[in-house]
Amino acid sequence: MLRRAHDRFYSGLVRQSIRWIGLNKLLSGPYWRPVYVLSENTQTHDLANHSIDFWTNTFTEFMRFRDLAGERSVVEDLLNDLDSDDIFYDIGANVGTYTCFAAAKLGPGRTFAFEPEPENADRLRENLDLNNLDAEIVQIALSNTNGTVDLALTGDEAGEGKHAIATGDDGQTLEVETARGDSIIKERELPKPTVVKIDVEGAELSVLRGLRETLRENCQLVYVEVHKEKIEDFDGEVSEVKTLLTDAGFEVAETFQRGSDVFLRASK
Repeated sequence: MLRRAHDRFYSGLVRQSIRWIGLNKLLSGPYWRPVYVLSENTQTHDLANHSIDFWTNTFTEFMRFRDLAGERSVVEDLLNDLDSDDIFYDIGANVGTYTCFAAAKLGPGRTFAFEPEPENADRLRENLDLNNLDAEIVQIALSNTNGTVDLALTGDEAGEGKHAIATGDDGQTLEVETARGDSIIKERELPKPTVVKIDVEGAELSVLRGLRETLRENCQLVYVEVHKEKIEDFDGEVSEVKTLLTDAGFEVAETFQRGSDVFLRASK
């Protein structure tokens, strides 16, 4: 009933008018909070013949899953690219949008989620359990170094997707373990990925550099969201991400853009 009421009110004309006059972000919170309060504590999404339930116990999660964080088409494209014998790495897994759908398609033992933030990692595990899915959660931030790093936190609710490696005076931080992808694969005897998705809020180059060997030898497909403004905080550029992937043998294409963020699909 709430969804039908929303659809009637938030029609295409109303939506376009609000965005045109620049009120979308301003009105977003006040509009959606009462909807959240009256809603169920789970949301269901159907993609590529798979139906997944997600917990939405926090407002942050509710907003993330009402439209899959604006990435529904990207998730669907990735799912359509997955074959039954693939090994999938979800790097920057958050609470499991990509992980859950991939695990549903690939079955047990073929999906690995890397998420260093404890609240998100716990909710990711709960979302997997909610759907009776199997995936291995690795609570480490993949990087180009082995050690620790401060993670800048932008909120304390599960589902927050803007946590990023601290680059200065970033307020509240959390020390997390880091590891090179190539190193942790060997140390933990993990199966090497054939498909990788990366969403790490500006640290894309560090992750890719730590996976050089794996990308060159095993991986066939990479989806990476490049956060243009944030990657500059790490003295990087979108062009460097493209070059690194090209040097590893991939053909790179831009598939989607959201604001200044660019989604790349790299394939062999």
